[in-house]
Amino acid sequence: MPQTQISVTGGTGHLGNCVIQYLLESDFLVTALFNNSIPEFEHPNLTWIKGDITDLDSIELLIKKSTVIIHCASLISVGNQDKTEVYRVNVKGTKTILKACEHKKIRLIYISSSAAVKETINDAIYNENRPYKSNKDFCYDWTKAQSEQLVLRDVNEKGLDAIIIRPTSIVGPPDHRPSYFGQTIKDMMLNTMPITIKGGYNVVDIRDVAQTIINSIKLGASGEVYLASGFYISFKQIAEILNPHKKHYSIPIGLLIRSLPIIKLYQRIFPVKWLITRESLITVKRAPKIMDSSKAIKHINHQIRPTSETINDLLDWFKKEL
Repeated sequence: MPQTQISVTGGTGHLGNCVIQYLLESDFLVTALFNNSIPEFEHPNLTWIKGDITDLDSIELLIKKSTVIIHCASLISVGNQDKTEVYRVNVKGTKTILKACEHKKIRLIYISSSAAVKETINDAIYNENRPYKSNKDFCYDWTKAQSEQLVLRDVNEKGLDAIIIRPTSIVGPPDHRPSYFGQTIKDMMLNTMPITIKGGYNVVDIRDVAQTIINSIKLGASGEVYLASGFYISFKQIAEILNPHKKHYSIPIGLLIRSLPIIKLYQRIFPVKWLITRESLITVKRAPKIMDSSKAIKHINHQIRPTSETINDLLDWFKKEL
């Protein structure tokens, strides 16, 4: 039986890199798109294609022999990313993918984000049925919401075979660059972050997300959205896992927001990489504590490992990379 070929966008990103490794371990042939970042590894069953996510010729070449495309490529807006570029990659890139898939028998697995929809209030349960965010919300959230709606429109109007997976904050090894959340954990590990934020977020292991994506190739139902969450954990709990013998102090988010001008000045003077911005702080402040991934667990076999295992594995990975 010939091997199935799968295409992946964002192949050199945190999630794309992990997805590719899991696909290769599952004996798939893989074609992966990269742009500016040099690929971390090679493999006999892996073909790298250099191109831009908004270039139709690049995408058509990427999916030429594939029956599935996993669209991982995206930019977040919590750092210093230009909002125009975030929109270009996230929305125009998705439009290009949809255009390339129009006349081809192919399954699209669109990797969205739990940030695409409105947060819950207090302890209400967060699931797939939340309303979409708008252009009044943060740029990344809005672009993921827009992209989801574009995908579902083509499912309903053009018969596209597509599913959407919404991970929460993805953490874990491998994390080569590292990711923003990975950098935060690394700073805590190296004791270069003197305080923690009073708050937390729902984090999911990157390896669990990668396996869930692969499961969805066969198990996912077209037109469905699946929330792939992990567990809510506070930043203080993360610090205690990383440095159990140290006393940890947390500062309220409201105070940090008021202190942002001072923090920005400090960051310009000293070479630190703390991702403390108004967007990141408000995102943490609004983070839902109770998430329901029962749909993904039931239908695409989403597995959730303990967050402590994820953090300790990432800690060991970073130590080996130092």
